[in-house]
Amino acid sequence: MKLLRAASALAATAMAAAALVLTGTAGASAAVPGAPTDEQVPWRWWDGAAHQLTTGLADPPGLNRDDCQPSEHHPNPVILVHGTGLNGGNSWATVGAALAAEGFCVWAPTVGAPSGMGSTGGFDSLTGASAPQLAAEIDRVRELTGAEHVDLVGHSQGAIVASFVAATARADAVQTVVTLGADPTKSGEGPPEFVTAMMGVLSAETTQRDAEATLAWLGDEGVPYARGVRYVAVTSDYDELTGPITAPRVPDWVDLRVVRLQDGCEADRSGHLTVLASPRAVDLVVDALGTSDTGGNRTDTRPLRCVPADQLTGVLAPVPPR
Repeated sequence: MKLLRAASALAATAMAAAALVLTGTAGASAAVPGAPTDEQVPWRWWDGAAHQLTTGLADPPGLNRDDCQPSEHHPNPVILVHGTGLNGGNSWATVGAALAAEGFCVWAPTVGAPSGMGSTGGFDSLTGASAPQLAAEIDRVRELTGAEHVDLVGHSQGAIVASFVAATARADAVQTVVTLGADPTKSGEGPPEFVTAMMGVLSAETTQRDAEATLAWLGDEGVPYARGVRYVAVTSDYDELTGPITAPRVPDWVDLRVVRLQDGCEADRSGHLTVLASPRAVDLVVDALGTSDTGGNRTDTRPLRCVPADQLTGVLAPVPPR
């Protein structure tokens, strides 16, 4: 089963590359000073990669603004964590721009890129690369902004890396972890070392060390969650890697909410990659990280958007403002 999931992941990455060839130079909206506006959010899941291809790997608008200072309404900086074979810029053009337009400060590092693979992340060691690199970015962003906590949003393997770091290294620095394209019932299995084994990237010793760290991640209570950290898992029945997901049974102290993308919007059939540009998924991420009142209650009451989308091309209709 793991081998099948690995093959599916590699096929999805290959599909992304093929799509870029077919789309040529069609890219994201033009860069603007500071944060993009709502009208400048790109709604194609390949827009980030197209932007990088046409700008020398420059970050899409809204990401990695080291001069950004969090506002009173959005005090936590947001760090986005990409999946296998991707990077911060090509994964998060839509989510990053949407969050920046809402007033969030957003960073999207590339983690787990082995030497010689440039901006292709997610193929290196969990313990030797991805996790310490994310932990270092958390520390850097907190120092830049003076923020007490950050929020993490992870896609696919990035969801697992984010959850691992929140539970084992920076639980005191992370307030919320939002995941896309990941099964919360299996996150404790760790990132897909079988993918890196197929690529011949990791040594047997490194793979063993990562496997042991994954087992330790579950801790004495046997769950991959940290006390005091809030978890929101956005899932899709049409995800090619996870399929339909049922919320796991967890101890009472675990703050976990599993949200099905199709609840209230069966027309959104976003898959493993296209979920990165689903308007409904974007709204769910914004709400999960959104403004709270003094009692901790979410104050954003805007309805979620429902725009037809499929697994291959993503959004199939114009995206209205929220």
